[in-house]
Amino acid sequence: MSCSLSQEEQLWFRAACGVSRSMKNTGMSPPFSALTKGYSGPRSKAWDVTDRATRMDRDGADIIHLGVGDPDFDTPAGIVDRAVTSLRSARTHYSPIPGEPELRNAVAEACSYQYGTDTKAAQVCIFPGAQCALFATMLCLAGPGDEVILLEPFYATYEGVAQAGGATMVTVALSPDDDFSLNIDRIADAVTDKTRVILMNSPGNPSGAVFDQKSIESLTRLCRDKNIWLVSDEVYSQLIFDVEHYSPLSIPQAQDNVIVISSVSKSFAMTGWRLGWTIAPPELASHLSNLSQCLLFGVSQFTQDAVAYALRNEHQQVATFCNIFKQRRDMFCDALENIDGLIVHHPGGGMFTMVDVSALGYDGEKFANELLDDCGVAVVPGFAFGDSVRSCVRIGYLCDEKQLMDAANRIKKFVAHRITE
Repeated sequence: MSCSLSQEEQLWFRAACGVSRSMKNTGMSPPFSALTKGYSGPRSKAWDVTDRATRMDRDGADIIHLGVGDPDFDTPAGIVDRAVTSLRSARTHYSPIPGEPELRNAVAEACSYQYGTDTKAAQVCIFPGAQCALFATMLCLAGPGDEVILLEPFYATYEGVAQAGGATMVTVALSPDDDFSLNIDRIADAVTDKTRVILMNSPGNPSGAVFDQKSIESLTRLCRDKNIWLVSDEVYSQLIFDVEHYSPLSIPQAQDNVIVISSVSKSFAMTGWRLGWTIAPPELASHLSNLSQCLLFGVSQFTQDAVAYALRNEHQQVATFCNIFKQRRDMFCDALENIDGLIVHHPGGGMFTMVDVSALGYDGEKFANELLDDCGVAVVPGFAFGDSVRSCVRIGYLCDEKQLMDAANRIKKFVAHRITE
């Protein structure tokens, strides 16, 4: 099959990819696409401290890992058994590009129950993880000349995801004084005629903020009035402690411009299985399937079988995990709040707390590096989540209570030493 581009299309493609007309050999490697700059920004260094902690651990250091959001739970045995059965049944071939019918139906059923809507299997596309699902979604929605609004603090990969297709990232800082709640007026002020997408995340990573129904309805109305896509990252939607989760997908009038991203990574302790999905309007779902054909050509059958089983049979495990995280949050945040010099933001969901360390005269990056070197506790510096939270670190309550208390005591000694210097 051949495909020819008009001269105008060729010029646009070269401009978008940063390829000059001149291809003269300079003795160096051929040029890279300018789009690589979009996912090579400051946030690409987000995991440097965590990576260093892993190397130190391998070399025998006593490290408590509170950085990457990979909890200490094992995947429930029933889910593992279902995957093994699937493997032994030769479920090791290509799957349909948008996903196995059984899993797409299971996702649609689960979402219909959770959101109170009539979600159809045709709206569901399966990807190897929510990260890939989000990346594909943004490639389908925003390109060169478009703007994507991120609500700061945002997850570390959002910068690259927003800019990978050539769009421009616009940030709106949410105030820690308001518990990182939505500020609709500030968001509305950031909207221009170039805005194509607003990306929200509730419960938030890293903040743990849970947006209330009224503010989500206002944001959804803004997007509908301005003809903007609203992408809702809901990976942590089943790990909520004090309030109920509310999704923009629950609003009947929002069905045409809302996309939900979710997965089983956190709720079912399946981070390494890499399975997530999109719920999108039918036309966008078709575009996502076409893109997935180019990117992936399907997701493993046995993984999809295990996830379909999980969604239909392991609800009690989700509740158990959520209760454990709530207990850890309460205990760990209480311990941190008793440390002079730290400002702890109490999360309403998820598995992280944001801690402001500016009273120590530190920014988050310096604090994270010295804490690792001196005390063996790995956390993530705030710059990973936006410039407005550079004075913070993200700390996960990701291990058992004994280790968390050990970590809290190490942090307390570290801070006390800095205060007396």
